Amino acid sequence: MMNSKKLRFGSTITTILVIAVCLCMLGQSASALPSSSNVAIIGGPTVVNGGTLPTTGPTYAAFTFTTVDPATVNAATLAPYDTVVLNMAGSVGMLCNANALSPSQKADIVAFVGNGNKLIIYDSECSAIDYSWLPYPFTTANPGALGATGTLTIVEENTLSTALPGPYYIDAATLASTTDAVGDMNVMTTYDPNWCLDMSGTNAIAATGPVHTYAKYPAGTDNGLIIYNGLDVDYMGWSITELDQIWLQELQQPFSPSNLPCGVTVVGISLSPASDVNPVGTQHTVTATITDLLGTPIPGIDVTFNVTSGPNAGESGIDTTDGSGEATFTYTGDGGVGTDQIVASFYDSQRQTTVESQTVTKDWEEGGNGEIPEFPTIAVPVIAIIGLALFFQRRN
Repeated sequence: MMNSKKLRFGSTITTILVIAVCLCMLGQSASALPSSSNVAIIGGPTVVNGGTLPTTGPTYAAFTFTTVDPATVNAATLAPYDTVVLNMAGSVGMLCNANALSPSQKADIVAFVGNGNKLIIYDSECSAIDYSWLPYPFTTANPGALGATGTLTIVEENTLSTALPGPYYIDAATLASTTDAVGDMNVMTTYDPNWCLDMSGTNAIAATGPVHTYAKYPAGTDNGLIIYNGLDVDYMGWSITELDQIWLQELQQPFSPSNLPCGVTVVGISLSPASDVNPVGTQHTVTATITDLLGTPIPGIDVTFNVTSGPNAGESGIDTTDGSGEATFTYTGDGGVGTDQIVASFYDSQRQTTVESQTVTKDWEEGGNGEIPEFPTIAVPVIAIIGLALFFQRRN
């Protein structure tokens, strides 16, 4: 009889553990979308100024591409897709004309990103495009089709591009010197601190600035992802494969969350950590990093820190960047429970303006931060199940 009970209990425990493992795997696998899958290309893949975004062949077998006429764009037509490519120079209805999309259509695209999807923007050899409708607006310096070369720097090592050997390697020097992708590229000239810098360079009209950038939307989250690519794509599909590789890695980039580091923002000042949780009454430190447009740290810059809202609003400090371009600010969270918003700023003498970082947050909680690092939420019911199993074992 005892052996029968033990066998039944052992079988019960095995079943419970199998369920628990499955629940843990389910909770973890649902945490991110591994890459684009169903892709809508507004304007189609063909670029009126030359070049085509590749969509066929074994390399792109994992993706389904659909050309979408801008006249048909709305929330319903975008709903089946996880990624939208906005080809501003697309031959189907776009033709480098931002007004091919109405204000309501642009709002639907922004809402699409906010729902945890991906937006990739290309504007190869277009004249200046109006991007004021984006949640993080910007303008660009556009040389047009000059057939020229330029210089390109990979600023941040990430899964969109890296200068280091490996699967994400991009040969920036070859791309810049043997094609017009860089000389004819469009670079950002006005900035929003929510744009993160991946590649920067100088084009044929001597405009230096960001050319390959990304932003997480809504601000303060890693939910939706926007990627901007200002490179000229004339050489896509030719023997120089860097343009094709960048395009492929944009499609393969995970999102919701992206886990991209955003180590350098396009405004030249980055603030970290992006968010944190601490008990009330403890200290919190944020670090500002100042760099030039090519990602080189700048020492000797005075940085002002301000807690702009929350229970500790009004806290402030000033520090000077060190040899790594870093300045820090530490304060005590004695204002009670709530969420602080923190901004850092510096005076840019070249542009003669004060430049602000992105906003970061600090959550203050009573008695502790309520978090267990790397401990999946699904583990709570799993522990409860195992506890019940042990309870019944003792009864038996």
